[in-house]
Amino acid sequence: MFRNYISDAKTCREFGGRWKSKQKKCDIYPIKLGIQNSRDIDAALENANKRIKGFGVESVRGRLWVSHYFQDINLLYVNKGDTYAPTIVYDTLKDIWYVGTSWGDIVGSDMKRFEV
Repeated sequence: MFRNYISDAKTCREFGGRWKSKQKKCDIYPIKLGIQNSRDIDAALENANKRIKGFGVESVRGRLWVSHYFQDINLLYVNKGDTYAPTIVYDTLKDIWYVGTSWGDIVGSDMKRFEV
């Protein structure tokens, strides 16, 4: 699943998208959703890191076990230098990509799940 939270033209362009002014919507697919395995997810995030000029791919551990590969890593995200900066986040537990929201907002919305 893919959720796009980008709501302005400048941020849309930063993430490599095309702004549709009539619909006030960002047409963006920075990550190919034909991901076959966990290593593809890592590669997609590394690619996104280069594209949006991030500071590396980081993780957030949670209380729940995800898989043998991810273990207790519940979120992977491109570090943009601030907890609440818009970025690209992959939720390993829910198998959802978020674009244009922050990892801080996701953690803050479900504090019981994450070790905060």
